[in-house]
Amino acid sequence: MKKKIKIFVFNPYPAIGGVDTSLKRFLLSLGKNYEIEYLSLRKAENFKRSNIKNTIINSKSTLISFFKIYKIYKNSTHDKKFFFSIQYFVNIWSIIFIKLILRGKLFIYDVNHLDEFNHFDNSLDYIKKKIIKFLVKYLYKYADIAASNSKELSSDLSKYTNKKINTIYNPCFKKIIKRRNPYKIKGQIKVLNISRFEKQKDHLTIIKAIKHSKLEKKIELTLVGYGSEYKKIRNEINKNRIKSKILTNKKELDKFYKNSNLYVCSSLYEGLPTTVIEAASYCLPIISSNFKSGSKEIFYNGKGGYIFKAGDYKSLSEYLIRFYNNPKSFYRKERFCRKNLHRFSIKRNTNLFLNLIKKLV
Repeated sequence: MKKKIKIFVFNPYPAIGGVDTSLKRFLLSLGKNYEIEYLSLRKAENFKRSNIKNTIINSKSTLISFFKIYKIYKNSTHDKKFFFSIQYFVNIWSIIFIKLILRGKLFIYDVNHLDEFNHFDNSLDYIKKKIIKFLVKYLYKYADIAASNSKELSSDLSKYTNKKINTIYNPCFKKIIKRRNPYKIKGQIKVLNISRFEKQKDHLTIIKAIKHSKLEKKIELTLVGYGSEYKKIRNEINKNRIKSKILTNKKELDKFYKNSNLYVCSSLYEGLPTTVIEAASYCLPIISSNFKSGSKEIFYNGKGGYIFKAGDYKSLSEYLIRFYNNPKSFYRKERFCRKNLHRFSIKRNTNLFLNLIKKLV
């Protein structure tokens, strides 16, 4: 009987979103000869697969949790095993504990551009991010395999760390779903944004743009997500008297895509936003900030969607006005974007993930 290969996956804070959706699809693509132990600091989604076990680490921080993870990995009796972790702040500790101390095999994956380190809330957050970025530069070279979810991120991270970074796009594209309600010129615009309610996603720029466009009565804004900025976003919408829906249910997204006319992404930084790709698969025209990284790849430098400078609500308002008056060019770009979505297919990218794993074992 063929022995199973043990994979330890560490994602400290499982949540509903693109990162966890991608991770789930990667893990579910692995065959029965892989035994997966999903480590986290809170309960993860039920995978409903006998070869995937969720082990909850009782710890208040990622760093402290590694003292327990160290023991779990060390005591594993599997002949073939390796560790998989996601995101900078997790990957640096994975390298120290799993690779440098235990000499284990390590696969690290990143989902946000290095530009993330240029955004901080206070002096403590600034210092923390400076330290993490410094450690990324000098520790990433020790990982056996490193990958990211966009070519731009892979290129920039490779230059920064002097380490080969593979690219595996978010496995999110399934099929094209036809638009339900085509937009009529100078009619009501149903604008959609699906993302966490956090500063990174910059919902306030959308709100300011709608107000500046003077189309408040012609735009119905739907925001779907959850997060710490919920009350602030709600207050700004009320203050500016914008017709809107703010919803926290992210499990049934299909109806939101189908009932919208336009998708707007306002993120300050990203890796490769799954919801933008999903919006394109529902034949939605897209206006997006020029976040790093992935906007150039999804939209082919603007051929597949209109792009504005992150935080520039005036430029975004101009695009909203243009869509209101004459959406033809938006639909031309939408068709171009839609025809090139095969790059983000689930099968293609889960196969890339599996091929990299095979190199490890």
